[in-house]
Amino acid sequence: MTRVRALLADRRRRQRGSVLSGVLIIVAMLAILIGALMTQLSSAFALSRTASVRLANEATVNSAVELALHNLQIGPVPAVCVRDGRGPWPVTLNGRSAVVTQTCTAIVPDVAASLSPGNYQVDGFHEAISGINDYVVGDQSGLLRAYHFGTPNVRWSVDAGGAITAPAFAMPGSPGHVSLLVPNAGSRSTCGGHCVSLYDQQSGTPTFRCDMAAGGAVNSAPAAEASPQGFTRNFPGYVFFGDAGGQISIYDASTNGGCAPVAQASVNLGAPVIGQPLVFTGTNTGSRGENATAVADIFVVTSNSNTTRLEHWQYVENIGNSGGENDGSGNGNGSGLVFIRSVGVGFGGGTLVSAPSSPVPGIGSSVSQVVAGISGALRVVTISASSNRSGPTYSASAGASGNVPASVTSAPYWCRCPGGDLIGIGSTNHVLYLLNTALATRWTYPAPAAINTTPVADVNGDWYFGADDGYVYDVEIPASGPIFNAARFGSIGPISSSPIEAACGTGLCLYFGSTSSGYFVQLGSTRTNDLRACISSGPGSITCAANPRLWARATVGGSGVSVQGWSYYSPP
Repeated sequence: MTRVRALLADRRRRQRGSVLSGVLIIVAMLAILIGALMTQLSSAFALSRTASVRLANEATVNSAVELALHNLQIGPVPAVCVRDGRGPWPVTLNGRSAVVTQTCTAIVPDVAASLSPGNYQVDGFHEAISGINDYVVGDQSGLLRAYHFGTPNVRWSVDAGGAITAPAFAMPGSPGHVSLLVPNAGSRSTCGGHCVSLYDQQSGTPTFRCDMAAGGAVNSAPAAEASPQGFTRNFPGYVFFGDAGGQISIYDASTNGGCAPVAQASVNLGAPVIGQPLVFTGTNTGSRGENATAVADIFVVTSNSNTTRLEHWQYVENIGNSGGENDGSGNGNGSGLVFIRSVGVGFGGGTLVSAPSSPVPGIGSSVSQVVAGISGALRVVTISASSNRSGPTYSASAGASGNVPASVTSAPYWCRCPGGDLIGIGSTNHVLYLLNTALATRWTYPAPAAINTTPVADVNGDWYFGADDGYVYDVEIPASGPIFNAARFGSIGPISSSPIEAACGTGLCLYFGSTSSGYFVQLGSTRTNDLRACISSGPGSITCAANPRLWARATVGGSGVSVQGWSYYSPP
């Protein structure tokens, strides 16, 4: 009996132990489940909080970019893209501070259009005179066209009867009229294969008046006399031009002159004339009776295979009571060309010369040109002006010399640029060189193709040049660092007619030509911008303090806003 009682008691103890073990197991399982649930809930709460913070940050940087786009739309647009420093702009939202910065990455044309087809081998020019505002350019078929400046619309066209050999030139004619002078290779008997044709122009299509024969191809624009401030031209109706035969010619293009050559006013210099002649008002002794004379000072650059020279001549005309012919020595009372001085440049063969730094020197100042050899040799020549009691007098000199390590096939360009004069030179080794007046290289820009046209610069110091890949490039000088490519225009075949730029409306217009077509670009205030927004360390701060950040690229201009792309990113 005692053993039975003990067995029963032990069984009851074992049952209690089993129940306790089960309870403990259940409790342990519940603890594990509760722990896992709490972990999941904690993770979920943490993820929810992270997502909430991220959502708030994204909303804030989104708003910052939207604010920047608004400000870009309503604010003024700097002319130079690389120096477009609008922003940064701060914004406070959702209890957070953000900041957005802006970088201009490209200038986008408001208008880009092809012009009339043609083989344009010479530069056009901007005819801005007597209320006329046209881009005038001729092709190798002899067709001269004018486009109303600021539009791609042809205003008139005339057939010169022979290939256009140099840019046309406009000078005042009779009241209300303009004399348009067109170098060409016409086969007319009055032209003889090389001449400058005179067209009379009012506001519409010019009408042919006469030809002025040349001694060879006229490969640079004709010229008219220009006067320093305070003086009056001595020969307002005369036309001056040089040719590849080495001849200087002077014709009377006035209404009564009938394109007649001026007596004794033609001379052969023995070497081709390159570049447009520079003709400045000289002395006038009109108050001295029968010995009275009027003078025009003429400067031309001549070049042959051996040497290049800046030559100074004077056209002297007797305006007194006595006649007589000039004997060519400068003595006597007649009229004619008189040699003054020759300044050696130091190299020859395929030489080119820039337009002067200014149209005419002021008294006590000077104008300069850059002469470039095909091998890259460079020389500055300068014409200085002074005066005596009879009027302006001039002297010529050679200055700085240098070189670029490339072949040069187009004339340099002298820019009166903001911050100091610069000289732009294109080259066949695909490089645009920008030099100072001491001919030291300041900047270079490597183009994808050879540059066989003259680069030009606008009033803001932006440079434009055409290349053989069919594009014209817009490059800008930054405050620091390398030169910046702001845009390119065209795709019309090798550029062979240099860009012509001028203000139009509230922007700038460009015309240029290739071996197959002309092209027009109007630039306004349309820009492509990169925007970068981030959470900042505090109101007004431009220091990023948290991720994510937002990048967006958008074009903003007259047609509104166009977003090209955007992305959140989290830099380390």
